[in-house]
Amino acid sequence: MVNKRPFLTRYTTSLWIRFLRFNLISSKRLEMALEKLDLTAPQFYVLATIGYTGGIPFSEIGEKMMVTVSNLTGIVDRLEEKGVVVRERDALDRRVVRVKLTEKGSKAYKNTIPLFEKSVSQFFSPLGKAQQKELASLLRKLIRISLAH
Repeated sequence: MVNKRPFLTRYTTSLWIRFLRFNLISSKRLEMALEKLDLTAPQFYVLATIGYTGGIPFSEIGEKMMVTVSNLTGIVDRLEEKGVVVRERDALDRRVVRVKLTEKGSKAYKNTIPLFEKSVSQFFSPLGKAQQKELASLLRKLIRISLAH
């Protein structure tokens, strides 16, 4: 008889796989919802970041999204082609490039957020409010600890 080793030897590995699977499934569903608005997920995140802040330096978008400037450049280029954002030089420091929503971009932001929130709420709807709050607290803790290391 062949002695089989367990596939996973630690519960934390199984937990990570479940977390990853949920992330992949929910991300795919969100991408499908955003596709209807002619946006990719990264384009939506940039649009939402700019919409929330009212205009932000290019470098700060990359920091908030944890993406490289080269990746961000392509995303902003495509949003600019769609006419939803513009790049502007900062009046006080010409080295700083700010990205702002156009009027079309403001409308897209306002129309996209409710769809996004509806999609996201469906992912967590099987959990009660107390469970959602507990999950949020646990994730905040993991993020805080991970950023400290």
